[in-house]
Amino acid sequence: MFKAVLKKEWIKTKWFVIGIALTSLLIHLYMFVKLGRSIRFAGMVHLWDVIINKEQFIFREIRYLPIVAGLSIGLSQFVPEIYQKRLKLALHLPLKSFKIISWNIAYGLICLSTIFILSIVILLAFIGIHFSYEFVLSGFITILPWYLAGITTYLLVAWIVLEPRWDRRIINGLIALPLVSMFMLANNPAAYTGSVMMILSLTIFSSSLVYLSVIRFKDGK
Repeated sequence: MFKAVLKKEWIKTKWFVIGIALTSLLIHLYMFVKLGRSIRFAGMVHLWDVIINKEQFIFREIRYLPIVAGLSIGLSQFVPEIYQKRLKLALHLPLKSFKIISWNIAYGLICLSTIFILSIVILLAFIGIHFSYEFVLSGFITILPWYLAGITTYLLVAWIVLEPRWDRRIINGLIALPLVSMFMLANNPAAYTGSVMMILSLTIFSSSLVYLSVIRFKDGK
């Protein structure tokens, strides 16, 4: 049954997943070419000045891609479930409703996590070629909130779309916006060093909100 769910979700979202993966690859290539050009023409001394004295992260182009990825996959996955009444049918299958929704959510998280982990590994590996270990660690702490924002966005989209009432969807959206913005308050290097656990807890909290909408949907709200 789980394989059938994965296949169904892949058919709905495959072009969005492929598009996000290709976009991520192109952005990475652009950033790496840009960095190589800066090293050739300005030198490493200038880059260190920008990073340390001006406190600027040199790979900021990737900042909003995780949010766009979470938004795209979430909408492509759950909007058809609502407007083609697939969710109503799925919740009447001889399986626990939470299990079905958990499988759907698991699919989205697997897609996003695969893209995000590859993106992080490639980015940090490239940083490690040109900079010290300390800067690699700083870079990881810098980009981690952005990728957690993508995961959180996906979970909040599911929460909003699966909510059966439009007025509650609007309220949920107004709650979701400041929640996601907490992951994007700063883009200077290692800005979230002391707040990693807090933003991780926000992502975990967001995962529980989805089931509130499913309960309301089952109760006919």
